[in-house]
Amino acid sequence: MIPYNYTRGQIRNLFVFFIIYLKFLAYIIANNSDQFSTQYLSARSPEAALKNQSESDTGELANLLHNYEKVSILVYEVLNRVANHSWEWGTQSHVILERNYPCLSVFSQSNPLPFERDNWNGAQTKALSDLIDPIIATRREGKLPIVDGDGSSADPASLGVAVLVSAVTAQKKEKAKEYLKLAQDQYTFLIKDVPRSKSGAISHREAEMQFWSDFVYMVPPFLAFYGAQESNFQELELAYTQIKLYRDALSAPLNNVKLWRHVLPANATINEHRFWSTGNGWAAAGSMRVYATLLNLQDKNLQSKTERMRNDLANWTEEIIVGAFSFQDAETGLLPNVFGPNILDCSGTSVIASAAFRLLSYEPQRHSSLPMKAIIKAVEAVFTKYTNPQTGSVAPVVNPLDWSSEVPFNGSKPETGYVSPEGQAFGILLQEAIRAYLKKIDKKNEKKYASNFVLIKDCY
Repeated sequence: MIPYNYTRGQIRNLFVFFIIYLKFLAYIIANNSDQFSTQYLSARSPEAALKNQSESDTGELANLLHNYEKVSILVYEVLNRVANHSWEWGTQSHVILERNYPCLSVFSQSNPLPFERDNWNGAQTKALSDLIDPIIATRREGKLPIVDGDGSSADPASLGVAVLVSAVTAQKKEKAKEYLKLAQDQYTFLIKDVPRSKSGAISHREAEMQFWSDFVYMVPPFLAFYGAQESNFQELELAYTQIKLYRDALSAPLNNVKLWRHVLPANATINEHRFWSTGNGWAAAGSMRVYATLLNLQDKNLQSKTERMRNDLANWTEEIIVGAFSFQDAETGLLPNVFGPNILDCSGTSVIASAAFRLLSYEPQRHSSLPMKAIIKAVEAVFTKYTNPQTGSVAPVVNPLDWSSEVPFNGSKPETGYVSPEGQAFGILLQEAIRAYLKKIDKKNEKKYASNFVLIKDCY
């Protein structure tokens, strides 16, 4: 029965319009099948949707990785020449572990923690000892830190994981004991001798309580690894708690995102409370190092106790990545040195991108939450446009000793004063993070992504 307020002609016109609409909808679906199928899969199966999204990344990233392999040798050589401060050596030690001995890095699960001498195959880690031994030879007698930190209580701890690994891999037991004592002294110094905030945060500086975003890369990864070697939940929790306290102090709104300030309080001896991209990278990358350590525990009961911590660390890392890439320069693909109008910088760009790929290696479901096109554009920029293929210099980079400088290092020479040691290191850490990500999402072809420079061949 037709309602009294519609004529038969009007009903016929509505029916014709409805048929036309259905045909139009069918046309749209047919010509956008990939998009519709991805949305459908996302609603029904996050894993299937992830596979669909990730496959589009794999080819481009694989090509970038392959083309960067030979260039990275030069990048590594420059790093080894110019690193000259405690935090630079610490970052260099992470490069050595991830590049040369990936089965010994915190991101490997081939050696669950605690990592013990009885479980080691005896292969030498000469590149690691060649770095550490000359550094500790300069250590002043009676001092607890691994090396002088130039006023920083945190930076020497960045060598802590490498020292603990060396305590396991050292050929001679006497040398192993020496390394272990170094790590124990560093831990004691942080726990007992360094100023703390009222909330319990360990200071980045020796002379007064200061929060630096750099701290998250220097101290919590060492605390976590130390705790893992001891199978001590309180020590593991301390690593997480320090990141939480630093985030509480430094994370703040900027435009519509949340990022970390560099140094607080603002009236500290060093006044740098801006949103520094490398500082955010230190925080994101350090958080992922702790995440990886907590996940790699032999004791599954102990590991299960860290689930909430790992979830927080992943969320905080994602928050930084999303916030940082909202400031990406559209033309170059790089991030600014300080978020906002500022000079462009490969250091912050590389380290934040590396944290993104480490996060995705563990939690690939976050692929759709991250700005992947922007991140891949940044990788392409660093690897192909801003790394000199003849010298291995990465530039432009901020002067690591003067973050407020408006004149970046230009990389015209592969020497101190023209390149940044941490900028060199971050390029290789990004390379290894991408390698791990590709092996994760493309297991059938994982051998394709193996490095030609791994010194211990059975790490994966």
